[in-house]
Amino acid sequence: MGVAILMIVGATAAMDRLPRLRRLLTPVIAVGTMSLTAYVGHFVVQGWLPSLGATYDEESWVTLINFVLGAIVFAGIWSRFFRRGPLEYLLNAATRPAKHIR
Repeated sequence: MGVAILMIVGATAAMDRLPRLRRLLTPVIAVGTMSLTAYVGHFVVQGWLPSLGATYDEESWVTLINFVLGAIVFAGIWSRFFRRGPLEYLLNAATRPAKHIR
């Protein structure tokens, strides 16, 4: 737990002090802003692969890299046009009426 907290504090401090690092990691930050969409997208794609005739090994590094790169590319493109991911927009719209309930 302490190592995880130290990593988060270190990454936050590095992002604050090094603007070039922030620009370099913009695609990764985009995935973080739409994590729900990325998680659901991975499950959906993983379910579609066998029906498309594609085979993949659950322990393969190639499969992992393809999923990671796919999420980064999608999030990078999406974040140029929208602030939130598509599922984050739906979740926000679904929970907005709760602000008016006392």
